[in-house]
Amino acid sequence: MVCCCPVTTTLVVGAIAYFIYKKFFTPPTIKPKPAIHKTDYKKDTVYLYQFKRIKSCPNLSPFCMKLEILCRAYNIPYEVVETSMSRSRNGTLPFIELNGEHIADSDLIEIRLRQHFKIPSLPDEQEAQSVALSRMADNHLFYILIRYKSASDSLYNIFGDLFNLPSFLVPVVIPVVRAFFKRKIYYRCVGAIGDFEPQELDELLHRDLKVIQDSIKGNFLFGDKITPADATVFGQLATVYYPIRSHLTDVLDKDFPKVLEYLERVRKEIYPNDFTI
Repeated sequence: MVCCCPVTTTLVVGAIAYFIYKKFFTPPTIKPKPAIHKTDYKKDTVYLYQFKRIKSCPNLSPFCMKLEILCRAYNIPYEVVETSMSRSRNGTLPFIELNGEHIADSDLIEIRLRQHFKIPSLPDEQEAQSVALSRMADNHLFYILIRYKSASDSLYNIFGDLFNLPSFLVPVVIPVVRAFFKRKIYYRCVGAIGDFEPQELDELLHRDLKVIQDSIKGNFLFGDKITPADATVFGQLATVYYPIRSHLTDVLDKDFPKVLEYLERVRKEIYPNDFTI
């Protein structure tokens, strides 16, 4: 027969009650903003913290690329800070520092850049279309493309370069990274847009690309000047099409030549010397 000390019982019950309270009854709180890295910042200069550049494409992250395109298109002073370890308050890259303030999430950063540097909006109807197109690209097309990106062996070869792995470790580490990353991406995509067979995913890809193709009204999406929507759409497509051979490559080459021509125009306008094709 086991006898429990009243004090021990009280402590155990109290610990369980505290765990349940913290887990299920404590409202979630926003993490505090981290300390600023660039304390000797220049006024009105954007410090863009992002992943390391690669040769075939300025960045593997469409969200990092979106922000750099905005800075280049609207002549916003900026400096890239390449990092493998630093993360935003949300645990992600990119983030920026502007006049001593930490700003996370590419959408919020875009809003702040547009306000602070007085980036002009489109006419109301076009601006509404621009926001809807950007949301489709960032919140639907992104999850389709990352499924194709994560299935490509060339992505994991790039990882080896990004993290400066010694050549003798590549055959050991990369298969583990691939297995972990593919599984993580698969469940993230399922949670975001659903679980689809390859043919169904291809149908969704074609639909999104047709929306983009039908939206091109001139050299770019809304005429002959690059807008924030171009930064978003180009970032999503370019970070898969240029550095990685995937299903997207075949689909664009075969079915969407107008989109490919559009990508080339943006690339030459914004990144004339940053791609190795």
